Amino acid sequence: MDVVMLYNILEDEADEELLLLANHFRNENDEMFSQRSREGCFSTLIQRRLIDNETRFRAYFRVSFELFNYILNVIKEDIRRRPSNRIKKPISPEEKLSVTLRFLATGESYRSLAFQFRISHS
Repeated sequence: MDVVMLYNILEDEADEELLLLANHFRNENDEMFSQRSREGCFSTLIQRRLIDNETRFRAYFRVSFELFNYILNVIKEDIRRRPSNRIKKPISPEEKLSVTLRFLATGESYRSLAFQFRISHS
């Protein structure tokens, strides 16, 4: 067996391993992200606990509920995405604003926020 042929075989095996690994992480992440409406920070913490408590809401986002709603009304139509064949349940404008304000309030990494809100870090 010559060196080029051996190299091609090893390269093919490495590509297959990378594909398997990528599919594993993609499936794992898809499952995590698909549970956003039940497990994400927006539904579990913000909508259930903070929305009715102005003090905690302000401590979490560093803005009042009134200011949050004002900002949301100004930008809502610009950041809204309609459902499509590719994206069945797009992220709501309220949730997008929540992630953005949380990032601005804390400086947390995109990855950390992605896990909290169950939204892809990109």
